[in-house]
This record gives sequence, C-alpha cells and structure tokens, in this order.
Amino acid sequence: MKFSFLSPKNTEEAKPATSVFYYLIIFVSKFAAAVGAGVVVLMMLVVTYSVVNRYILNTPITWTDELSGYLVVALVMLGAADALRRGDHISVDLITSRLTKRGKKLVEIWGYIVVLVFSSVFLMSSKRTIDYSVNFEIVSEGYLEVPMWIPQSFLILGGSLVFLVALAKLTRAVKRDT
Repeated sequence: MKFSFLSPKNTEEAKPATSVFYYLIIFVSKFAAAVGAGVVVLMMLVVTYSVVNRYILNTPITWTDELSGYLVVALVMLGAADALRRGDHISVDLITSRLTKRGKKLVEIWGYIVVLVFSSVFLMSSKRTIDYSVNFEIVSEGYLEVPMWIPQSFLILGGSLVFLVALAKLTRAVKRDT
C-alpha cells in the first residue's frame, strides 16, 4: 500500500522506506506541521480580533497577547520535527561540502546523535517543569490564568517528535550505503 501524501519530495527520502516506523514518523511529523499551520491561522484570527477591538471598537482585549504567546510556543514545537525531517535546520556546509561521501555520512550520523542527546535532555527538563507546575498548581499570571502544564505540554510533544524524527533519520543514515 502506498500513500501519496507521504511521498517525500527530496531525493534522500525518495528511496524506499526501510520500515513502517519511518513512514509513521514522517506522517506524524507532517501532521504536526499541518496542525502548526492551523495554529498560525488561529494566531492570525486572535490578533485580528484584538486589533479590531482595540482600534476600531475602542475596547481593548487583554487576554489575546497571552494566548498568542502560548500559540507561538505550540507553533514552534509542532514545526521543529518537520523542519528536521526536511533538513531545514541551520547548518554550515563550509567544511562538510569538501568531505567525501563517507565523511558526509559520518557528519550526518553525528548530527542526528547530537539531536537525540539534546532532545533527551530537553524532554527530561520539560517533564520536570511540567511536574513542578502540576504539583504546585501553577497558573499563568495573565488574564487567562491557564494552568501552566497545558502550554508546557507542547514542550513534551515537540521534543518527542524531534527525538523520533532524529531516530528515524539516524536509522536511515546508518543503513544507507556510502
């Protein structure tokens, strides 16, 4: 069974998938990015609502800035995994462009290992932060008084997605011929 919406665009991912795990991670990453696009639309509507109320109706809304901040966190965390999947992260290719195929593969593998380590530490820290917020029933200081574990949950979601994409890409890079 082939899913056309999962078909990768770049040549590295155009090779046959080695596992269901890879396709599943790619699908989840793309789905999270699509949800992130929806968050952008929601942010646009919230900001538009705020601007119309403030400058046209002369009745400022106080909670929209706080909500927009939470939506930015959600947007970044939902899009991070897909950016890693597509290779849209920042890289310096001054040295790597001069490496052999084997050298490029080793640098790529090293990069994914670093992402796995970083995302693991990020996940542990995020879990402690959420546990703290839940245990002490911390709510935001703004007008919404949102329990902080709700927006902080996007840290776990995004960190987990980045970890899984890095793991899938690492597995693929290791299996790929040089």
